[in-house]
Amino acid sequence: MQYADLVESYCRIEATASTDEKTAIVAATLEDATTGEFELLLPLFRGEVTPAYEQAELGISSSLTLEAIGKATGVPEAEIETTWRETGDLGTAAAEAVANQTQQTLVSTELTVESVFETLRELLEYAGEGSQQDRIDAVASLLSNADPEEARYVVRTVLGHLRIGIGEGTIRDAIAQASLDGSDEAIESVEYAYQLTNDYPLVARTAREAGVDGLRDLEIELFRPLQVMLADSAADVEDGIETVASSDGPLLAEYKYDGVRIQLHKDGEEVRAFTRRLEEVTAQFPDIVENVRTHVAADSCVLEGEVVGYDPDSGDLTPFQELSTRIKRKHDIEAAAEETPVIVYLFDLLSIEGESLLERSLDERLERLDACFDPETWEIEPAQRVRFDPADPDPARELYADALAAGHEGLMVKNLEVPYQPGRRVGYMLKIKPTMDPLDVVVTRAKYSEGRRKGQLGRLYLACRDAEADELREVGRLATGYTDEQLAALTDDLEPLITETDGRAVTLRPEVVLEVEYEEIQSSPTYDSGYALRFPRFVRRREDLSAADVDTLERVETLFEQQ
Repeated sequence: MQYADLVESYCRIEATASTDEKTAIVAATLEDATTGEFELLLPLFRGEVTPAYEQAELGISSSLTLEAIGKATGVPEAEIETTWRETGDLGTAAAEAVANQTQQTLVSTELTVESVFETLRELLEYAGEGSQQDRIDAVASLLSNADPEEARYVVRTVLGHLRIGIGEGTIRDAIAQASLDGSDEAIESVEYAYQLTNDYPLVARTAREAGVDGLRDLEIELFRPLQVMLADSAADVEDGIETVASSDGPLLAEYKYDGVRIQLHKDGEEVRAFTRRLEEVTAQFPDIVENVRTHVAADSCVLEGEVVGYDPDSGDLTPFQELSTRIKRKHDIEAAAEETPVIVYLFDLLSIEGESLLERSLDERLERLDACFDPETWEIEPAQRVRFDPADPDPARELYADALAAGHEGLMVKNLEVPYQPGRRVGYMLKIKPTMDPLDVVVTRAKYSEGRRKGQLGRLYLACRDAEADELREVGRLATGYTDEQLAALTDDLEPLITETDGRAVTLRPEVVLEVEYEEIQSSPTYDSGYALRFPRFVRRREDLSAADVDTLERVETLFEQQ
């Protein structure tokens, strides 16, 4: 397929605000594609070249991309930068530079979807001395053969933001339309298959070749993480029981730990660890790998648990923020493991010896979990839990009090009779934390500060998730609670996510999640959620969460009503 054909679809998608029209355009493109082209088209429609679970970065910044545009076109970088600053889009600046380029290649090669995809994939492989220049040269080679519109989207893809409004829901529905009949059953089957595999090309191929039955036959694959089952929130133990209970059978109460949710895949001596965001963190946690090898008897399995840090001298739990530094650590891994050792509290078993347990009840999964490993204090332990009768919640109340006294976040209440449902909030697993607890929100916009903090993004606009509309809704603006060092670190993380600039105000890709405290929630017409957090205050960065994991508008409304 010619890259120009894909670019035409990009342009049509960007020109419409209708989600149905966007879906129809993607579906039509997929219908005209070969099955082999799914591997290329589906990531490119999201501005990516890898599956979600690879979490790979192309390693080329805006400044390096600017250099590549200048090299390909001969247009001075200062002129390109002026257009970039005026439009807030380096892709548009690239398109203008190509339209006005001062140098032409002697032989121009027409871009194909495959050539663009493969060139961008190669950026992942460059390493060592000279790799930065290799990346610049590779992007410049694409731009040398591109027309203005192709250049716009090559650059946007390089920077990881297509700006055409394509989310996972659009891709899901387009696959259901292109490869199946587009029915609710088809959409649900595609969604389930993606939550299990995190690989849309695989899902699209399976849908085309084997239909709904083929999607339902997909299984857990070792070292390919699946999306975790998600919990809703409850106000208290009684509310949790009322929501979770589906029969007169017993329920499970379990500590809610303040750590990092972890998915552990074991095949013989090979053990790999993934966060709930599908990021592989095996290298950062060699102690976890060794503990699983030593204490888990199963030859192959997929386990789920929570990683909690502790002080090796006092035995006290370490703050989440301190633990999260281990996720980012690239060097001195062994020293970090000694400074902040961790415990893994296991609470689920998703497969064992090649057998998927997703369709089995939680009760059976826990029974088989307990049988497959030997607990070791301070290394790997079962999550603290108790079964209780819904008619007698005292054991759950006592465990909740114990959890808070021990410094944990609160309590989980789970239905023991239900299967595991990847990526779903199904109402059979609830978290209970103290009322008016902090909220997890994502930063959508920001504004550069003046005065002492000039040059720092000190005013951050926060959003919750409207689950019904599948959109983000702003709930306030944050300007306090962080130290100068924390603000500088946040600015460093946010600036690569800037998509538009208007004076000191910037619009951001919603990727940075923060935990914030606040005095109260007010009704407000200022923000599209209809609510505003009064005096929000920064607590910590939540690097273990993505925009899909932030608190919901429904949660904000509930807290508002409980005040």
